[in-house]
Amino acid sequence: MTTLSQSLDPPARHRWIRWLEVVLIVVLAYSLLLVVAGTVAGSLFSLLGFGPPDAIDTADVRDYLKLPYMVLGAVLAGWTFTMLQLVRGPLRDGATWVVPLMGRSLGLWFVLDTGMSLVLGYPTHALFNLAFGVSLAIPLVKLRLSSVRQQGETIGW
Repeated sequence: MTTLSQSLDPPARHRWIRWLEVVLIVVLAYSLLLVVAGTVAGSLFSLLGFGPPDAIDTADVRDYLKLPYMVLGAVLAGWTFTMLQLVRGPLRDGATWVVPLMGRSLGLWFVLDTGMSLVLGYPTHALFNLAFGVSLAIPLVKLRLSSVRQQGETIGW
């Protein structure tokens, strides 16, 4: 069985894995910020254009929104921590199954979250998702293409 470490020169492979680690650590920090500082997250959400509308932006609404921010942060922290462990463990060791698994997970999130953001009229959030998705997709695609070239398999995810 060919491993990813055999199919990509070590410096390039290390660079793409490091890229994934950095992005995932930033997302993990952001998700923990959502949990412990929901009001800060609420301010950030408003700056990005998807906070509560001015008509209902009251102290009571901001207090209530701390709960969904905390829940969102907790779920995001769990997902990101799992991805980070996959990158630092099996992917770093050369397992080829990790990249398609992460790609499918990222793809599902992107389609659901971005699609609903657009349907509900929050294009700024969709752009935020695009930046986040691309920052993870680039190294995943590079690692996957290298694996496919070496093994002569199809690009299936």
